[in-house]
Amino acid sequence: MTQVGLKPWPAKAAQSWGRACALVALAAIGSAAPLAQAADTPMPYYTAAQALQSLYGQHLPARAAAFVQAAAAQDQVLAGFCAGPAAAAKTAATELRGQWQRSHTAWLQLSTPSVGPLVERRSLRQIDFTPIRTALITRAVKKGPQTAADMELVGTPAKGFGALDWLLSQGLQPATPECAFALQVAKAISAEAQSLQTALDPLRSKTWSVEGSETEPEDVASPGAKETGAAIEEWINQWLGGLERLRWAQMEKPVKVVEGSNKAPAFARIAMAHNWREWQTQWQALHAQALLTPAQRQQPPVPGKDLISIEALLLSKGHIALAQRWREAIGVVDAAMPAPGKAPAKEGAQANTEILALATKLKGITALYQAEIAPALDIPLGFSDSDGD
Repeated sequence: MTQVGLKPWPAKAAQSWGRACALVALAAIGSAAPLAQAADTPMPYYTAAQALQSLYGQHLPARAAAFVQAAAAQDQVLAGFCAGPAAAAKTAATELRGQWQRSHTAWLQLSTPSVGPLVERRSLRQIDFTPIRTALITRAVKKGPQTAADMELVGTPAKGFGALDWLLSQGLQPATPECAFALQVAKAISAEAQSLQTALDPLRSKTWSVEGSETEPEDVASPGAKETGAAIEEWINQWLGGLERLRWAQMEKPVKVVEGSNKAPAFARIAMAHNWREWQTQWQALHAQALLTPAQRQQPPVPGKDLISIEALLLSKGHIALAQRWREAIGVVDAAMPAPGKAPAKEGAQANTEILALATKLKGITALYQAEIAPALDIPLGFSDSDGD
């Protein structure tokens, strides 16, 4: 999976944001009209540093903590299942599947989109690689890895949430080699969750710099300005990467690959209901970073406390009409995406048609983002294989 990433222009975004801030201040002095408006409340100006402070100071740490907790619970439930009586396996398997869903949901909420330590650690590839290779899983089960070091020798297509999903779908039984392997897979997921929380923790209190001036050449910009510029570029780029992963890699591509054949699409999850849950969760995570909440339209987000969305940044820079079209584009997908916990009853060709229709609506957001949203935020878009899935 090729994700959207960084182009080598790290300081310019922070500097452009700083220049825009000065323009906003001058305009405010000369006019009583609000420069940016969300509902009835003027939107204050947000710097790149404030956006990053909110993202890394509150939003991601909270989601990382939730993932650690859910992954640990998955470990505990799976360990109990593997050590439990075979007679109770059916009931216990239902509980185990539920915990897999909760752990996977927490992961998706953290990793959509993947930024910072998630990209640096290639976490998506490590614990949620798709598509899985069932032959590799079978081979790994036979080898019987017993430690984390053993698991490092297992290929990524045989590990992570996909491997657990497949093992559960095969009727996992207690006290079997398959159960022992599943437990090692779950432990690896927990270890990655802990590592991500540890990597994100120092960023909670990080002071992001917005130093730099309109006349300062990029090659002599301060290290702080370059770091801030690179981080804001990564976030804006990776939001689009997360959207495209959902639209193309997970929804449209599997259908397109089998068009004209009798084969069923090879979606990421075994059961169609789990695919829809995954898509809904990813969309919710993207939505949270895209738009203001209803409450924030009356009380603007507070830097360092509330997530500062893409819409808030557009409004704070005076792009009121564009922000309205951005809301409308997101709303089109909101209306088409099934509500959380619900999956369409259609099957076969009808289901594929519905999936492609939804992917087309997502593509409308991609087009707007590339043509207008990123340029309005002074962010260059580029491509990167840094997360390499």
